[in-house]
Amino acid sequence: MYKLYEKVPKSKEYMHGSRLMEDNENPFLEGPCLLCISGQYDNSIAPKSNFGVTKTGMRMARLRVRGEKNAGFSLKDFPVKFLSIQVDERNDKRGEKFVEKYLVPLISKNGQRIDCIQAMKNMRNVNIMSYCDGKVLAQEFENNLISRMKQLGYTEEECKEIQSQMCMFQIATKRLTGAQKSTCISFKDINDTEVNDNVTSEERKEVLESPLEERVFSHSENEISYLFNGDGDHSLKKYTRVGKALPVCLSSAISKALENSIANFSGQHFIPVSARTTCSWFWWNYAKSKRWDKSYWINGRIRPKNRIWWSKKNIRIWGGTFRSNRSNLWRSNKNSRWFKES
Repeated sequence: MYKLYEKVPKSKEYMHGSRLMEDNENPFLEGPCLLCISGQYDNSIAPKSNFGVTKTGMRMARLRVRGEKNAGFSLKDFPVKFLSIQVDERNDKRGEKFVEKYLVPLISKNGQRIDCIQAMKNMRNVNIMSYCDGKVLAQEFENNLISRMKQLGYTEEECKEIQSQMCMFQIATKRLTGAQKSTCISFKDINDTEVNDNVTSEERKEVLESPLEERVFSHSENEISYLFNGDGDHSLKKYTRVGKALPVCLSSAISKALENSIANFSGQHFIPVSARTTCSWFWWNYAKSKRWDKSYWINGRIRPKNRIWWSKKNIRIWGGTFRSNRSNLWRSNKNSRWFKES
């Protein structure tokens, strides 16, 4: 069925730095996790590809990895499990089996649904980074989880809220623009033709016309795309090395998501996550010391009449307050503006 490997410090017992998890272990119940899924996750491929993707995920999360001189966090001191997955079968039931074994315990107890807010808080332990076709498996997890929540008696709105607390990072893959239920931030080279993508001519034009040739598109509260003009090479490692702002923005997004997971697991109160709050740094990075229309980086529309000068004093990104009551939680911007004009 599935084999989950946890990245651990190298030792005599774990010479390759990976530990095969026992069948009775559920890492998602034990704390925050980043599950890294390779495009070659099936059993016919050597596990080296899966472990390589996990190592890259660690690098993106600013952890110290072999072969690089950086000041990242030590794995043994970081309260997040980095997981690799290997699938022994390719059939319609694989996503269902994974959800039943690892994710359903986060939203139920003794076969019954739990409080919606608690389920949302538990779901923050689940962060998924997928590369290439690894998104297919991640999408199966999402679809089966929604179906299972309905069986447990959660309402449509509650299913939407709980699912939104699973955070996905999709790299070099086809985007499900506007259809993603989880919080999803996707990164894509517009010249990468190996993966059939739905980059529109308008998006391509705006990427090429942007000063950095890197462009952020917000599709919904929980879905953002980061497109850039790259060399077309279908490589995961380049996402940590090329581009003017890409590596920092990608690292920032994953780090903020994991930081939120740690805060939820270690604290008593629930702190929701969304693509906008996770990626708020993107807009500050782009807007810093530049004169842009306030909606340019948000929805792709240029309004020359409303140009403003960006600075730390007059910018307010994603303002708002969190409100909650038992099974309902939403982000309100009713009394707060995203941006304050000078």
